[in-house]
Amino acid sequence: MDYTYVAGVGRSVFLRGLAHRRLLARRCPSCAQVYLPPPEFCSRCLTELSEPFELPGDGTISTFCVVNFPFPGQVFQPPYVVAYIQVRGADTRLMHLIQEIEPNQVRIGMAVEPVWCADEELDTSMNSIRYYRPVTSAESDSTTGGSDA
Repeated sequence: MDYTYVAGVGRSVFLRGLAHRRLLARRCPSCAQVYLPPPEFCSRCLTELSEPFELPGDGTISTFCVVNFPFPGQVFQPPYVVAYIQVRGADTRLMHLIQEIEPNQVRIGMAVEPVWCADEELDTSMNSIRYYRPVTSAESDSTTGGSDA
C-alpha cells in the first residue's frame, strides 16, 4: 500500500541519522525524558527537546510477538519475531524485527544489537537497520563488565 508519511522536524533528524548508521535521540531539558525516535516536543511537558545526540543502538527486548500467520503483503515468512526494544540510554522503545534466533528462544530482557544494511542500501528509513539480533554472551560480558571466570 502506498502512503505518505510526514515525519516532522524532530523525527526527520532521526531518519537522516539512520542513513549514516546513527541512532539520534533527544532529551527533554525540563523532565529529562530521552526520546528515540524523538519528536520535536516532549509529550509529557510540551517542552521543546534539546539537540540530538547519538545512542549506541544496543538494548534489551521489553516485549515481543511471534507472528505465526501469513497475511497479504507480508514480507517475511512466518514464524518471525517483532519486538519492542529498549535501546540503552533511551526512555522510549523501538519496534523492530528480531532474527538470528529461533522464535521460541526469544525472551523478555534479552540483550540485542542492530544489524545494519550494506552502505549502498542505507537510507532515511528504519530499513537501514535490517533487524536486531541477540548479543552473544562474550559480547554481552565485555559491554557489561562481566567475565567468564
